[in-house]
Order: sequence, then C-alpha cells, then structure tokens
Amino acid sequence: MFLKSARQADTPNKLLPPPQSWQELEQGLWWHQALREWLQQEDPIVFGEYLFTYSGLEVPWVDSRVKAKYKIYLGPQADVQAELTALPILKESADWAALPFVLEYSADPHQVLREVDRTLRTDGCMLIAMSNPYGLHSLARLWPAWRNKKPWQSRLFTPARVLDWLSLLNYQVIHKGYFGFAVPWPSRTGKAPAQSVFIRRFPFLAAGYVMIVRKREWPLTLVRQPQQSSRRVAEKGVVPAGRIPL
Repeated sequence: MFLKSARQADTPNKLLPPPQSWQELEQGLWWHQALREWLQQEDPIVFGEYLFTYSGLEVPWVDSRVKAKYKIYLGPQADVQAELTALPILKESADWAALPFVLEYSADPHQVLREVDRTLRTDGCMLIAMSNPYGLHSLARLWPAWRNKKPWQSRLFTPARVLDWLSLLNYQVIHKGYFGFAVPWPSRTGKAPAQSVFIRRFPFLAAGYVMIVRKREWPLTLVRQPQQSSRRVAEKGVVPAGRIPL
C-alpha cells in the first residue's frame, strides 16, 4: 500500500533523513520555483517578530516582513539544532512557522505539529508544503531505481489527512492549493520539466500541495444559571393545565 500509518515510533531508523537543501530533491530548483509561484499568486501577509523554519529548505517568501528568521532542525547549517518532537522554544514565542517537506519524513508527525502549535502565538500562522501522493510524479515509486530518491522515499499523507490533524488543533485554513503543474521525474540533462496543460485542468494531479493555516483560540464563556425565585406560589393560586377555576 502507498498510504501508511502516521506514527512509526517503533521503527524510526527506517526513515531517511529529510532534505536539507532544495538540491537534494530531484528537480529541486523546479520545486523551489513552483512553490514561489504559488506564494506569489496567493500573496500571504507575512509579518511579526519571529519566523521559524523547521527544515533546511528555505521557503521562497515573496513579501516577508518578519523581523527575525531562524532555521531549527538537526542539520549542521541550522541556527538551532533540535529534534522537532521536543523543541527548545518557549511557549507562544513565534508568529510564523514553516514546515516544507517535513511531516512526511517524521516518525511522529502528530507530535511535530503539537510542538509547533505550542510555540505559535494565538493567531500565528503555519505553512505546510508536501509532496502530493495523488500527483502523477508519484508513479516514480513503482520504479526501484527511483524509489530511494527524494521525495519518493518519503511517506505519503493526503491533504485531507493533514487538514484533519490541523482541525483537531483548532486551525483555520487561510490559503490552500496545489503547486507544480508538471511531472518532475529525474532528468539526466538537468532540464526542468515542462508545464502540463492537462495537470492545470486537473490540479489534484500536481506535484505538491501547500496550505497556510492560522492558530485560533476561543476563550471559554461561563453560562450563568438563572436564579431560582425564593418566592413560593400560594397553593390556591395554582391552576392545573386544562382546567378553568370556578
């Protein structure tokens, strides 16, 4: 089967390390440009104090007004080296979080989302970009020589499944869609894949999908119980239903 269980805590060593640069992905520069085109089209408002990227992949933000950006992962080029399932970050300290090609390489993506949620402030935003399991390029998993290349050796999570996880954490979808309307199979010449009109007509076959969600917290409002009247009704004034007093 293509789809696997989300949590694989018992066999973490079977998972390959996530890509630490776009060049590690097959057609990595094409993936980077495709994500940039999607961000340029959606034009999200990126502002605040801190933006944490939990990967070595630099997100090609078109207009980012965040004062400070940090990369947090286990790679040597990280600003902070840490396990994503136990982040050394204070609660509610980030305005933005980015997870490009992260969840599909994690043995416990649920815990990763919980940790990122803990570090996000109320109304903070999270970007998630992943390979599309329904994309035509996923057929490369059937070829043994390509199966061990990135991104085809990662795990498969559908957009509906990821959105279900986020809904349990009370996230509101701001932007979502598909990017990369081509088939980025390996190329010996290094030539970028050509755009496909067919895939544009059926975007669910695109190479990747991306979503931007916002953290929502609704305060609890106490419901006051109506005060019981201490005044007793006189027995002679009580009229049974359906009867008229004489």
